[in-house]
Amino acid sequence: MEKKSKMSHTSAHTSKKRFLKMFSAFLIVMIFVLVGIYYFSDKETKILDAKERDMLGGSYITLSDGVTHYKLVGPAGGQLVVLVHGGTVPMWTWDKQIKALNDAGFRVLVYDEYGRGYSDRPKVVYNQDLYEKQLSELLEKLGINEKFDLVGLSLGGGIAVGFAAQYPEKIQKLVLISPLIKNYHVPSILKIPMIGEFAVRTFGIKKISERFAALFEGNQEGDKYKKLFEEQTRYKGFQRSLLSMLRNNAIGDYTDSYEKLGERKRDILLIWGTDDSEINQEMITEIKNYLPGLKFEAVDGVGHGIVFQKPGVVNNLLIDFLK
Repeated sequence: MEKKSKMSHTSAHTSKKRFLKMFSAFLIVMIFVLVGIYYFSDKETKILDAKERDMLGGSYITLSDGVTHYKLVGPAGGQLVVLVHGGTVPMWTWDKQIKALNDAGFRVLVYDEYGRGYSDRPKVVYNQDLYEKQLSELLEKLGINEKFDLVGLSLGGGIAVGFAAQYPEKIQKLVLISPLIKNYHVPSILKIPMIGEFAVRTFGIKKISERFAALFEGNQEGDKYKKLFEEQTRYKGFQRSLLSMLRNNAIGDYTDSYEKLGERKRDILLIWGTDDSEINQEMITEIKNYLPGLKFEAVDGVGHGIVFQKPGVVNNLLIDFLK
């Protein structure tokens, strides 16, 4: 009986060791599979350097954190309007607005934020301070000293609010289009080290590309802009910059800046699409509470892609307000 018990114990111990070996082997295989998926999912095959920019064309300027791609167009004596794009779509966001503003006599400055379009993807923290610093340095390097009108979309709206709160003497009129304020939802998985990197590379880029396609729904030039959007994701550093933006306060709380802005008398226009699910009605109500003197224009039947989906309406509102 005792012999049987010992044999049973030995057999159980052997089975346990066999299971642990099999489980360890399975884990090792899975790690290799996941590492393989991670590296083979990397679409960043291009380097954004001087040679590449020569081929792409456009205007570039070197700031303290890297090279910034920009465009300054319109009548030399026209009132300057600076347009700040959102978190993922580069400066061509404003293509329809640039022409309309130029035709109305305005001079327009647009630029790619760090990590987007043809601007550098520096290895820094992508937060509110970085984006405000980029805009400030760009204006200084271009020798722009006069007051200007500032227009911000989505994340660019948050940047515009922060900039206007910090440099009130530089801003003439302010336009906010579906701007960030706070409580913008970022999936928790993206904030976990390593897992966030894996998630962004394997399915995150696909998700933001699908989001972009939805924003551009109905636009006749949708295919053209889809290629441009995907092109920026091929340059090394895009995923890193995107993840840093999502992990830090760039997509965070701007209420302090709204509060400072609300303490000063300033001409502000807020434009919002009633079907916008990213910047919702609750956020808009909070913005209006912080900026009680603003002019508010709600555009029916359009969401977060308002500047692409109803450019004519947006242009008329912009020009009427800025003039």
